[in-house]
Amino acid sequence: MTVPLLLFSLVGLGLFYCQNLLLFPQIHLRLLGLLLFYVGLRPSFPLAFSLALILGGLQDSYATTPFGLHLGGALLVVGMARFCHRRLLLQKTGPQFIASLGVLTLQEIAFMLTLLLLGLQPFPVSDLLAFRGLELLATAALAPLMHALVQGLEKILTRYGWRFTWAQD
Repeated sequence: MTVPLLLFSLVGLGLFYCQNLLLFPQIHLRLLGLLLFYVGLRPSFPLAFSLALILGGLQDSYATTPFGLHLGGALLVVGMARFCHRRLLLQKTGPQFIASLGVLTLQEIAFMLTLLLLGLQPFPVSDLLAFRGLELLATAALAPLMHALVQGLEKILTRYGWRFTWAQD
């Protein structure tokens, strides 16, 4: 599990830097949430859980929010992926879009509820619906690309001899 964890962590780190250093002033996509969702859909729970801990901790160390907010959101995404992985047929783009949009929306609701419970004032509801909704739709539109990226990484790993129980999906 070490090599797949390192590879997916490096991909997550690349997405993190792309998201926060290149795109963030203008566009806020939740690319790490999509990566965690598609890794969490695979039967390998230890890989998804470890990746959620690494990427959630990375986001928490970079953000100015209370520590644990992004970590909890990452674990929520993996939990939802584990709940959905037998129920979803992800061969078509429609179910991929809807499932990703649902999970990202639940993650955003969890962020807002956590901030409210901590006594911090998140954005007003009108801003949340307008801006965050468009961001979530744009992120969910990238779901088929993230699915293809995860499948491509699996094929690369299996080509070089790393056998998984989840590589034959």
